[in-house]
Amino acid sequence: MKTFSTLDIYLSSFLFLNGEEPDLTIKNNKVAFNFDANDNVYRLMAEFNTNPEIPCLDLITAIKTLRGKMLSAKESITGNGGRYGYNHR
Repeated sequence: MKTFSTLDIYLSSFLFLNGEEPDLTIKNNKVAFNFDANDNVYRLMAEFNTNPEIPCLDLITAIKTLRGKMLSAKESITGNGGRYGYNHR
């Protein structure tokens, strides 16, 4: 099956908020959000580009959820155990 891959956490959060679950992959220390390339994903991407009204707190929760998954994925690869990103010193 074909996939759509993006580094954009905001687009990914919008897709996630609308029921599309991404798989995460890491390449060159960057996390990519991978979605099934289906009609719904393309419809949602077109909708995202029209600047739709969306519940602010719901989108923020989706962003936080994906950011947490993103950091967990990086920690599992790098073995930093919580010392990556905001906790890095």
